[in-house]
Amino acid sequence: MFGDMGKSVMKEWSVTQYLTFRQQLEHGVRYFDLRVASRKDKEGIFFLHSLYGMPVASGLDEIKSFLDEHPKEIVLLDFNHLYDMTSNHHEKLLDLIFKTFESKMCPHLDMDSVNLSTMWEQGLQVIVFYHNEVIKGNMMFWPNTTIKAPWANTTNVQDLITFLESNYKSSKTTDMFVVTQGVLTPGAGTIMAHLNSSLHNVLAEKVAPRVVMWLKEKQTGVHGINICMIDFVEKANFIPNVLKLNK
Repeated sequence: MFGDMGKSVMKEWSVTQYLTFRQQLEHGVRYFDLRVASRKDKEGIFFLHSLYGMPVASGLDEIKSFLDEHPKEIVLLDFNHLYDMTSNHHEKLLDLIFKTFESKMCPHLDMDSVNLSTMWEQGLQVIVFYHNEVIKGNMMFWPNTTIKAPWANTTNVQDLITFLESNYKSSKTTDMFVVTQGVLTPGAGTIMAHLNSSLHNVLAEKVAPRVVMWLKEKQTGVHGINICMIDFVEKANFIPNVLKLNK
């Protein structure tokens, strides 16, 4: 009984998005922060955020289907946490990614060479970051040195905003992609104090409006916002406000 209750609590605190890949894409999301793992009880590689999610193959198929229907849309897939992965697991996952997207994948290029017009001309729609040395020498995947995502690791909204502002002022995106993480991260104390609640209700609800308010004053560009993410992207008109930054 305690085990079932524990799993229920973990689920409420590990879910960071209610929308499927397809729904997020249709809303305007173009960057995905991905954590994956192997399983001892099942074949394949699965998405993971404290608890196992869907098979990676299913998620990639959703993304490919959207890209097939929208040939000028581009997505960034950031495989930044890879758990319990042997060399064989890595090989199978890299092969799965490549076979899913094939000619849509943008090879690792100099940042000056990566722009919408070039990718459109060549039919490229996917940039895949893979945070493991197994991709060394494989130009179809971008190493972790080409993207950074500073993490505030706090449950305090004002501390997060201060952190975001500090990184924004020092940001320079000429040689790598930079992710602005507008998220609060619960510790054990937060979860224990809200066993009957969730990440969505306790943290995401209160932080989303503040992050959006902060974003409205910012600009894109070399010293500006590059990539931005929050938990539960449908909150506080986050996506429309991010898109406005491009105008």
